[in-house]
Amino acid sequence: MSVLLNNTVVNNQFNIIDNSQHQTVKIENTKDGENFEFNITDNIKNLTLLVFLHLNNTVNLKFNIANNTNVNIVNIYKNKDNHQNINLEYNVLANSTLNLYHLNIVDSNINENVTFNLLEKRSKVIYYLASLSTSDKQKNEIIYAHHQAPQTFSEIKTYSIAKDASLQTVKCTSHIEKTMVKSEAHQELRLLVFDKTSRAISDPILLIDENDIKASHANALGMLDPEQVFYLQARGLTVNQARKLICMGYFKHVVEAIDDEKIQTEIINEIDREIGE
Repeated sequence: MSVLLNNTVVNNQFNIIDNSQHQTVKIENTKDGENFEFNITDNIKNLTLLVFLHLNNTVNLKFNIANNTNVNIVNIYKNKDNHQNINLEYNVLANSTLNLYHLNIVDSNINENVTFNLLEKRSKVIYYLASLSTSDKQKNEIIYAHHQAPQTFSEIKTYSIAKDASLQTVKCTSHIEKTMVKSEAHQELRLLVFDKTSRAISDPILLIDENDIKASHANALGMLDPEQVFYLQARGLTVNQARKLICMGYFKHVVEAIDDEKIQTEIINEIDREIGE
């Protein structure tokens, strides 16, 4: 595995102690079963970590987020035309907030397992997934948010689009253990199917072992709404322009989290190409 932090080669395990607001990680040339670990130290504020994933097979990534830290992580898949399996684990300690964004639009089969361990009081996770599958490919997402301390918070929002005989699956479990009082777990799963050859499957699960908590889930799955398309056509857009605009509405939270304008433009153009005519 080759790992670059701000274009400098680093080991498979390293500490991020710099409070610079924007840092870039590139992971490539991975071997099957390789492990990589990020340790983000105490008292880092408003760090944005842009992670480019050039994966070949099965990879395990762990992010440890220490106390009193606020971090934004944007994961962007880059490799096309291969099968990728990734296991992602995020461990969040006291008074820390993780804002996580996944952009998964490459033309590839991807199985993603994401685990959030909320380990201490007032640890918080907000997760946005933007996933597009095309050309007979499958994108499978398994999410597990584990509340292991009181006053923890998770909010998970997934936006998935399937087209051209592809498959999208999302299974999301939020688990609040007994005695983890004043915790909150919220889910919102949205899956959009572009055509009759494609499929989407969602499975929202709440496992609640404590009464003094707040929890909710929303689940929306369906075909592209022809009334939305007609409404946009009436305002001068073509059918394809309308479809692309609806897709960008699905993915805007993740795209806007990328604070590099050049990369943001590249991503928008890539979404435009993948949606096609």
